[in-house]
Amino acid sequence: MVVRRIFEMRAAGYNIKRIATVLNDEHILSPDDYRYKMLHKESPRYTHYLWSVIAVKRILRNQINTGNLAQMRTTTVSYKNHKVIRKDESDWVIIEHNHEPIISQELWDKVREVDASVSTGKKTKEGVTLPLSGLCYCADCGTKAKQQSSGGGNTRAGYACGKYSYYGKKYCTSHYITVRALNQLVLDDIQRQIEFVKTDSNAREKYLARKRGLYAEQQGNDKKRLKEMGKRIAELDRLIGSVYEDKVSGKMPEDMAFSLLEKYQVEKKFLQAEYDELTRRMALDLIEYITLDENPRKKSIPRDIHIYYKLIDRPLTDKKNALA
Repeated sequence: MVVRRIFEMRAAGYNIKRIATVLNDEHILSPDDYRYKMLHKESPRYTHYLWSVIAVKRILRNQINTGNLAQMRTTTVSYKNHKVIRKDESDWVIIEHNHEPIISQELWDKVREVDASVSTGKKTKEGVTLPLSGLCYCADCGTKAKQQSSGGGNTRAGYACGKYSYYGKKYCTSHYITVRALNQLVLDDIQRQIEFVKTDSNAREKYLARKRGLYAEQQGNDKKRLKEMGKRIAELDRLIGSVYEDKVSGKMPEDMAFSLLEKYQVEKKFLQAEYDELTRRMALDLIEYITLDENPRKKSIPRDIHIYYKLIDRPLTDKKNALA
């Protein structure tokens, strides 16, 4: 079912444009094209036979997919002026359980949660969305941090203040932190939060209520899969190193060494992409946003990185600025 798959991709953290790209790459008909195909008619509208961002958004925001029927969504200016005006959602008339649902209420709620998230994510040159991409803000000016790709020399992938990156040091300072360092800090803090949830009854109840939904089993499967992939990636690194050593020492023919290296590297590439995607999904489930304090020049001076969690901390009122 295409509709269910669209919701599942959005719940997994895919942005709207990426969902449309996946559907187009797989040559799945758009709603209008599918409709006229079933009617055995040519579409009267000019069409590229492609999914658009708007078409995906309409499906994700239509309550009819949950079995509910939304009525009285529009009105007119007056009985003389027939200009159609869209009503606020609070004024709609919702008939619940009107028909067989395509998706569950839990999946619908999960998508609403992703829509409310501060993160849209940015792909790296390798086509991977980093786990914490789009979740970081400058603690001093509130601007969303800009993701920086790794370059040549000593340049490493990281996050820096967006205002500094675009307008320079006159307006803010870099607040730079490497991806590796931030990932490790967040991982350590998540371990501490787990201990907090265990001891705080209120936080524990909120967490358990969340876990009772559709994603309890999914989260368990994700964690298991992450552990399996982590072990296999480490094993592939060891195998790749071993092949290099055998080739250099002459224990393995060159053509066999190249064949094995290609096989191991292809497997590692696909596993790493899946690993990053699962980690990203789990980060979106747990983290509301992160603020980066200025990076002190001396390593002896401690630096504050504030991590705000869903169900524990208050969400942002403005996705563009953490201080608004």
